[in-house]
Amino acid sequence: MNRIDTRQLDGIDWAEIIYRGVETQELDYKAAQNWKDLPRVGKAKFVRHAMALANTRGGYVVVGVGEDTNGNPTDYQGLTEEQLRSFDPSIVGQFINLYADPSIDFDIVRPEVDGKHYAVFVIRRFSGLPHVSSDHCGDELQQGAFYIRTPDARSRPAYRASELQGIIQRALRNQREVLGRMLRGVLYEGNQYAEPDAERQFQEQLEASGENCRQVIGPARINSTITMSLSAYPDTFVSDRWMLSDTRSAVESIALPIPGLLPLPGAGQGQAFVTNRSFTGNLADSKSGRFHFFEAFPSGLLYHVYGTGTRRKKGGELSYNRLVPLIDAAVRAIGEFYENLGVQEDLITLTISLNNVNDCRLAGVEERGDTQPYVCHIPDITVRKRRTVADLVADPSEHTLKIVKEVCERFNYPARRHPRLREMLRGIPV
Repeated sequence: MNRIDTRQLDGIDWAEIIYRGVETQELDYKAAQNWKDLPRVGKAKFVRHAMALANTRGGYVVVGVGEDTNGNPTDYQGLTEEQLRSFDPSIVGQFINLYADPSIDFDIVRPEVDGKHYAVFVIRRFSGLPHVSSDHCGDELQQGAFYIRTPDARSRPAYRASELQGIIQRALRNQREVLGRMLRGVLYEGNQYAEPDAERQFQEQLEASGENCRQVIGPARINSTITMSLSAYPDTFVSDRWMLSDTRSAVESIALPIPGLLPLPGAGQGQAFVTNRSFTGNLADSKSGRFHFFEAFPSGLLYHVYGTGTRRKKGGELSYNRLVPLIDAAVRAIGEFYENLGVQEDLITLTISLNNVNDCRLAGVEERGDTQPYVCHIPDITVRKRRTVADLVADPSEHTLKIVKEVCERFNYPARRHPRLREMLRGIPV
């Protein structure tokens, strides 16, 4: 368990998370409190929530938000300096993982929102084996129980056959994916394109979706903002390979390790709706300048455009600490989408692009002795990869590493000089 420097998570809108006003399957709130003053049973509540979130979809526990008279989490108390310090990552992590087997992969961040400080547990979904309670603690923890997070925002033991089956299937799938990556993934590194006819048909859908994006968001906003776009499609083109309802469910079920880092319509962010041809959605925030457009087709094409809020201008800059987690979220979202559609062996062509980056500087990578800034001299950067779904899901960080290095080479930043990317992807300050 590590502490994240919130500057490395610039893509997350902490205010949106803190002010959500309702607990969900991925979000739990706790009133302001001091960890050191809590009895063992009180601390065990955090263990139960962390274990349940990790066994389900991952998510957040926000400390510093109490309930109003109606029982809704809208009393934004914030934490005193003493309370904030009490949520020391090493102390909290040692206690929580005393009861969790295997250890839970989570972090503690301390964002400041509207002048108030909060402690936020960022909990990642299990990637190997599910977490079981290794001991009991009062009425909060049962030894040998697998805790899950339910749609009505409860953290309780899994006792239905379907719930236990879901946990077991996820664990088995994790093992198959790792083995599949070892056996198959490397075989396709040099194969960059789908079948010619499928490539043409998917490109036609992409062009139509891109034009729709320009009409919805507005060409002026798109052309004046640094954007990141991602697209992905399978090997063969079948216009109605999946039902629209399945496509929508696949989008809405995407569970990123850090929810909210990459905005996705259908996950409670912006408007989303089904048309005759696709599941689509968009959001434009005039305050931050950020926007997104999303479209998923029954053919398996997935398209997303994210406006970073950074204005396109000569001498502008793009933060390395923001770029890395955004690319990582994009890779993970693509893998999750196809996994939710029920495919594993399919080859996927994925493309990640940065647009409007001519004369843009890569910030946060300078080292002592550097005399020239790292600047991009082309308008758009495009990186394309060809991988199996199992490979994407089994080791997304490996693909993020390769894509980040290729992107940064366009800023004339040498691949050999990247700061500790692996550690950064796990939230360790570099």
